[in-house]
Order: sequence, then C-alpha cells, then structure tokens
Amino acid sequence: MNRLAGIIVAVIGLLVAVLAVLKIIPDLTWTGVFLILLGGLIIGLSFVNKPDPEDTPRMSTGETLANIFFSPAEVFQNLRQHPRWLAAVLIMSVLSAIFFSLFMYRLGPDRVTNFAIDKTKEMSIMSEDARTQVESTRAKALEDNKNPILRVGQAVSSFAGSVVKFAILGGIFFLFALAMGGKMNYWQAFSAAVYAAFPVAVIQFVLNTIILFIKDPIDIHPIIGQTSLIQDNLGFLVVPAENPVLFTVLGMLGLLWFYWIWLNATGIKNTGEKVSSSTAWTAVLTVYFVLIALFAVMSLLFPSFIS
Repeated sequence: MNRLAGIIVAVIGLLVAVLAVLKIIPDLTWTGVFLILLGGLIIGLSFVNKPDPEDTPRMSTGETLANIFFSPAEVFQNLRQHPRWLAAVLIMSVLSAIFFSLFMYRLGPDRVTNFAIDKTKEMSIMSEDARTQVESTRAKALEDNKNPILRVGQAVSSFAGSVVKFAILGGIFFLFALAMGGKMNYWQAFSAAVYAAFPVAVIQFVLNTIILFIKDPIDIHPIIGQTSLIQDNLGFLVVPAENPVLFTVLGMLGLLWFYWIWLNATGIKNTGEKVSSSTAWTAVLTVYFVLIALFAVMSLLFPSFIS
C-alpha cells in the first residue's frame, strides 16, 4: 500500500511539474519536484520492514496525538510496536500553512515581500547587476504572494519538505542508536522524530496566533516573525542588527527548544528496543548543537534578513 501511494504521489508530482513547465499551471514547478521527491521517499521506505507488533494493543491515532502532551513516554512505547507519522505531519503542515496565511493577512503581503526584496539587495555579496535583477522580480513576487493557488502549492511543498526533514532526522537517530550499541528500527526512530515535534508545533501555533493579533503589526519583524513571535529565549539580550550571530544562538536557548530536546530524548529511549538514556541524549544534543552552528553560519552569511 505504501509503495503504491508513493508511486501515485510521484506521478502526480511529475504531472504538476510538466504542466508548470508548459505554463498550464505556472509557477508550481517546485511543488511538482517536491512531490516527486516525496513519492520516491515513500517508495524507498516501503522496503524498510516495520517492527513486530507482538501482542501490544495499538493506540488509536487520536489517542497518540492527545496523549503525547500528557504521557509522552507511554505514547512512544506504543509507537515502538506501532510506528506511525502521517497524521501528525499533516496536522503540523496545516497549522503552519494557516499561520503563514494569517501572518500575511495581518502584516500584508506587500510589506513582507518588499522587506524580503530590500534585504536581499542589501547583501554585500550582491553585484549591481544582481541587485537590478532582484528588483525586476518585485512585481512578480508581490503578485505571487497574493495568489491563492501558489499558497496551496507552497503548503504542499512544505508538507513534502517536512516529511523529508523528519525522515533524515529519524535516520540520524537510528544510526546513533546502532553506533552506540543500541537496537532500534528505522520506523521507530522516524516516529519518534515526528511525534517529538508535534506538541512543540501545536503550542507554537496557538501562542504565535494569539501574539500575532495582540501585537501591533508594525512591531512584528516580517521575516523573523514568520518563524516565531514567542519570546521564550535569550534573544532579547541583544539587538539583532548589531549581533545577528549572537542573536541567533541565544534565540535557540529557549523553553520550547529545551522541550523539543527532552521530547526527542524521551522518544528515542522509549521507541527503541534497547536504547539507553545516554545514547538518546547524546543523539539529540549532537543534532541540537549542529543546528545551532548551521543557523549561526546562515545569520553570518545573511545578516540583513535579521536586522
């Protein structure tokens, strides 16, 4: 069934890409490409055996999505025999698309688009010809950000990208467990990565949406605000324009990030069949520090977007 679903998704992606290239449904080329990648990933994963369910009763999907907030260890233990991921990723993707639409409505697509283009032109590595070319795309970018069909395409691409992201993260956790003498099925690691992110995504959506409509839009950063409006980290200690790298690093020292770390460590330990706490924490903290380094490098290369 998963293999057939992967083939269908890949074929749909190919059709979308071809129709986009032919200008029948313009500007959806990347959506088609992402769907092809997603279909290929699903086909590949269909060859990976799932763990033996044994006699463990299967929690319903609704129970896993609700109980992950209150009894995460119990949910992860059930995912050990009954791994799953689709519903959680779908919900997170829908919430992300809803917040982006609300964000664009609240700040206005003109302000967000113009800010991004202006900051792109401010990059020191840009030549005058490149700046002129970027400026020439302004009208098209404004039009695209107001196009509902492209919004749907972006949401689909975001979903496909999320699946790939969690698949990679699950693979990292899986390899860590094996390298450190543990026993873990890939699907267990994949499910742990997805379900560890779910509570954080829901909490972020609720808080971000509330703040979005309470805060004056003028005080909301058109780029950073799309990621998070929650002030639960140490980023407030520095001015982004003056210290973009330090701001980025301190921004990852926050309550929701620590919650994400704890959930992942709990997930790896409880979904794996023989995974110690030290292995779980080592895997998650390694990923966390690598992410800090990557985001710091990005802020160093593109500081204008944070200012």
